[in-house]
Amino acid sequence: PPLVTATAIPMPVNCASAASSLSTPAQVINDNAIHQQHVATHQLHLQSQQQQPLQPQQQQPPFGRHPTNIPICPHCSATNVATRTSTFPSFETWFLSIGLFFVFWPVFWIPLVVDSAKKTEHICTNCGVVVGTVKPMSDCCVKQRG
Repeated sequence: PPLVTATAIPMPVNCASAASSLSTPAQVINDNAIHQQHVATHQLHLQSQQQQPLQPQQQQPPFGRHPTNIPICPHCSATNVATRTSTFPSFETWFLSIGLFFVFWPVFWIPLVVDSAKKTEHICTNCGVVVGTVKPMSDCCVKQRG
């Protein structure tokens, strides 16, 4: 947090209470002690932030519909691990199928057999935790350039 600074408020010269509003030496000492305590707390906060090393974020490769290798598993920290995929109908897939049933019923089953209309999860082969997902229809009508 930023340090709080006080600014002087101009007081009228002929005000009778001007003399009574002046700070006493005890108040000035107390204010200085509070300020020094605040500065010390701020310095400790800055030191604790500097002591925590920043770990670089590992960029995961973009996941597709097929198994891939990831440089590091975010769960078990294994390096150069292959993933296995699990593709299944999600809520969006079923919603699309029901919508197609009402629009043109003979083709309602197509989203249930097309992989790009289903959700795909990438699972670490080392620890079995899901490390990435591909949403349904996220790669529909997109050509990969390479």
